[in-house]
Amino acid sequence: MGLILEEQETCINLSRMDDRAQIYTSDTTMMTKLDKLVKAEDTEWKLEGLSKSNNGDVVGKTYSCPAALISFRSKRINRTFTEEQRRAVAERFSRNRL
Repeated sequence: MGLILEEQETCINLSRMDDRAQIYTSDTTMMTKLDKLVKAEDTEWKLEGLSKSNNGDVVGKTYSCPAALISFRSKRINRTFTEEQRRAVAERFSRNRL
């Protein structure tokens, strides 16, 4: 059994003296995203450690990546696509997956 939603968190630690960022998360959605980055080809992401409950369930993970990969946005961008544009993007994504 994992943590309840209110207990799930993600913490990013950036040190000015280190070129790698440390990311701890107990958020299962974030774990899935970061696990995909770790498994990606030619990745600079690493899984550094696991946190387990008393019964052995994974409740958190620690990752690292180059600090330059962490960025903060000033605002959200909303894009509106026509049906034709959506189909073109979907085709492009499908080709890239292969």
